[in-house]
Amino acid sequence: MTEDIKERLRNMPDAKKIAVAIYGESVAAYRYGVLAEKALSEQHRKIFEEMKEEELGHQRALKLLAETHFPDSDFVLTPQDKELVIAGRRMLEVTDVASFKIAMIFLHDTEKRTGDFYCELNRLMPKGDLGAFLMEMAEECYEHGDSLLAIDPPE
Repeated sequence: MTEDIKERLRNMPDAKKIAVAIYGESVAAYRYGVLAEKALSEQHRKIFEEMKEEELGHQRALKLLAETHFPDSDFVLTPQDKELVIAGRRMLEVTDVASFKIAMIFLHDTEKRTGDFYCELNRLMPKGDLGAFLMEMAEECYEHGDSLLAIDPPE
């Protein structure tokens, strides 16, 4: 994560940081859902469906966190805010081996970016249960990223 991004996060209200995280989880769930629908094998469909469900669980947990700690917050996220947690295009094609590999790289990069984002939030926001939650989220992002690069492309 660049110093410029770290500076942006330092100056961002905590409630907006959580709003960015919610956005990132919603895009991840959407992408995995699309990949599950387009999967060329039952194995790929199952992998992406499971990942979608995990991301939806993260999104629900973050929304609950926002409602509990920041009940009156409301933000419009800019493209720059969204870039904190998303890499590549929103829509990914997986129609052949080459496009599948490209999609996995975009998803890996997004998971790594989001993991870095959660690590930085952990550093900047109150510790305790919130810090543990943010580090758990970061670790899951890194695990997802690594697992994406290990998925064999369709034959």
